[in-house]
Amino acid sequence: MSGRTVRCTVESMNYSACALKKGDWFEVDAEGLRMPDGQSFCAFAIASVLPLVNGRLGDDDPDEWLDSKPLLQCPDPPEALWMRLENVTEPSTEPGASA
Repeated sequence: MSGRTVRCTVESMNYSACALKKGDWFEVDAEGLRMPDGQSFCAFAIASVLPLVNGRLGDDDPDEWLDSKPLLQCPDPPEALWMRLENVTEPSTEPGASA
């Protein structure tokens, strides 16, 4: 597979209505979405990330914005759930990561 894999990791929050905790993550690449088996992730948080990475997935060229490891916020303001995006060179191969 060519292209980029982007990992989105929960950095901090006031609380989580969706049972997320710091360190939870998902990865997205040109083939789809992946997260550890048994882990769920807030659909609203995922939906806030996907439009920002969609045009960056099929390209291996440097991306200054993504290389800066930007923080994004879940659209539920009281949660103040912040997620960090980062380019990962290899998709997760840890046991339990599934599409």
